[in-house]
Amino acid sequence: MVRRATIGDVATYAGVSTATVSRVLNGGAVAEPTAGRVREAVARLAYTPNALTRSIFAGHSSTIGVVIRDLTSPFYLDLIRGIDEVAAANDSLVLFTNTFRQVDREVAQVRAMDEQRVRGLIMTTGETADSRTRRMAESGAPCVVVARTVPDPPPGVHSVSLDNVAAGRLMATHLTGHGRTSVGVVTAGRRPSQLERTAGLRQALAELGLPLPEEAVTVAESETEVGDAVGSLLAWARSRDRPLDAVVCTTGRLTVAVHSALTGRGVAIPDDVAFLTMDDFAWAPALGISVIAQPSYQMGRRAAELVVERPDEPVTLILAPTLVARASCGEGPGAVPPGQREHGGG
Repeated sequence: MVRRATIGDVATYAGVSTATVSRVLNGGAVAEPTAGRVREAVARLAYTPNALTRSIFAGHSSTIGVVIRDLTSPFYLDLIRGIDEVAAANDSLVLFTNTFRQVDREVAQVRAMDEQRVRGLIMTTGETADSRTRRMAESGAPCVVVARTVPDPPPGVHSVSLDNVAAGRLMATHLTGHGRTSVGVVTAGRRPSQLERTAGLRQALAELGLPLPEEAVTVAESETEVGDAVGSLLAWARSRDRPLDAVVCTTGRLTVAVHSALTGRGVAIPDDVAFLTMDDFAWAPALGISVIAQPSYQMGRRAAELVVERPDEPVTLILAPTLVARASCGEGPGAVPPGQREHGGG
């Protein structure tokens, strides 16, 4: 096995000290004849600088750390693409890790990124890791929280998130514009994004005189809980005089599971129930699913730019959602109410 050349080998070949080799490699002031011998030695020996060693001396590496909460969500695909493009344009690598929605793993991964002396950190973790994040920022590594805001952020801690209340209001506007007046919700828990989207939906419906009672909001923390959540929502709807004519899912991570749970119970979309969810994904056009899309690519780019630009003051960016309308919400105003639709015979 061929041994990898070391900085000592380069120094011996060029007839200089290892400190001189380091200065040449890092762009320091070295007389040109000496620098030329070092560059020739590097080329002849195919020497690759040790990035870890360089990061120790510099106090940080050129790597941008990214801690992702759940890679099963379609939101993250374009987010990662945006981050990677900015990193590549600024001579940085990207180190990704997935926490699998485990709180203890979130804290451990942020700590590991700190120990690696990353150039900066982008994360979609919950608030549990915030104290570690603040310490990283104090040490000079900018940190960007994506998908939620940070209360009272110190210098070096930034956030890039969606206007989640606006997303919920956009859901209400689209559904009521298609003649839907009785909405049920499947949400993924008590994360700020979930609460804010539900609040925006409830606000906009209330302004139109339409209630969204607590019983109409069910929770599924994971895909395995979706069946029960949808089942209880439909059972509650059957127990009253006013059946549901729309179901909203407030997280893209559960879209397919909620859609499958509805159709698996014989619910026709959109004839019986309109269906509207968060985050566009590859199969949404084929399934005809309308979505509220987050600008995840732009969010990734802006997060990475904040790491690279290192603004002195904390930056809070809140971006607007957009509607991607397809067939899953049915016809517009004036449509026949779902319970009065005629089903053609053969």
